[in-house]
Amino acid sequence: MKKVLFIAPSPLYLEKGSSLRMYSILEKLAKHYKIDLVTYSLGRKFKIKNVNIHRTPLWFKPKLPVGKPTFSKILLDFFMWIKTIKLSLFNKYEIIHCEDFEGIGIGYFTSLLNRNSKYVYDLHNRILDNLHLNSKPKKIRDSLLLFLEKLFVKKSDKIILNWRIYEKDPIFSNKKKFLFYDELNTLCKKIDFPKGKYLIYTGNFEKYQGVEEFLKSFKEIGNKIKIVLVGEPTEKLKYFIKKNGLTKKIMLIGKKKIEETNFLIKKALFAILPRIKGVQPSMKLIHYLVLDKPILAKNISCNKELLIEDKNSLFYSSKKELEKKLKLLISDKRLLSMLKKGAKRTKKEILRIWDNRRFIKEYEK
Repeated sequence: MKKVLFIAPSPLYLEKGSSLRMYSILEKLAKHYKIDLVTYSLGRKFKIKNVNIHRTPLWFKPKLPVGKPTFSKILLDFFMWIKTIKLSLFNKYEIIHCEDFEGIGIGYFTSLLNRNSKYVYDLHNRILDNLHLNSKPKKIRDSLLLFLEKLFVKKSDKIILNWRIYEKDPIFSNKKKFLFYDELNTLCKKIDFPKGKYLIYTGNFEKYQGVEEFLKSFKEIGNKIKIVLVGEPTEKLKYFIKKNGLTKKIMLIGKKKIEETNFLIKKALFAILPRIKGVQPSMKLIHYLVLDKPILAKNISCNKELLIEDKNSLFYSSKKELEKKLKLLISDKRLLSMLKKGAKRTKKEILRIWDNRRFIKEYEK
């Protein structure tokens, strides 16, 4: 079997977007290649046949904030780079598979030891798109990162894109590339869930996700519908819920395993996608649709990948419009049924993208 050096600068394995994507790609590749995986010391232990796991020092396990560069993350990446150099000195790799910006950066700076290897860049999000979710643009920093990104892209022989918005991006023109949506387990595990009807949101609660803004409108709706929030809430969100007397309408159930989250999504009336900022879409978009769930989403471009108004989703632009469409979705069973059928049709497209044979065929071109 051919050998692959898989550079994954992220916690593995965790029940979160980037980790789920990397795990699914590892499973696909391990059926055809022998893999040396280099990753962080963070995350649950796991085993995949044909995958040898090499972690950064186990004594260093910092907590990493969402989408924010920190000294701890830079140090973890440095430890990974040392690991890749050691492995490259004693192994010959046909393919260097690099996950996201840090992965292709580490791969680039070990390229002198892997001159004849094919470099595959699995792009989760463009670095500046991700950075600007939590910070304001900075001219010097952003110019340097853009220079490095172009350098890394030029080195890549193949690029895996996770969203269609990047297919026409000029930085990837003249490069071999293909689309692969974030993949996740769709099995369900039954758990106790709220009695009565509820809406659902899964993910983090950073400001750009727009959850608090959504709840400000939701509190005006006088009915018995609840919202289930899956994930680790911020102290600010907890205070907001308590201050506004929403403790009976908003259910904070913390982090759940993917199979348990799937069960909760399946039982919900519909899902919400209140994100207010960002260029790249969110993995939760895929998560909701593959479980046949209609979506109520904020009317911004990144929420529109795969979503079509009145087909599998409804969009809102203002507080007044949000309140109107919330009430409509809650009360109109016929509309909800129609949107659910639309979600099922979209699911077929996603499953086609996920197909293992298609992935390997595109990967090896």
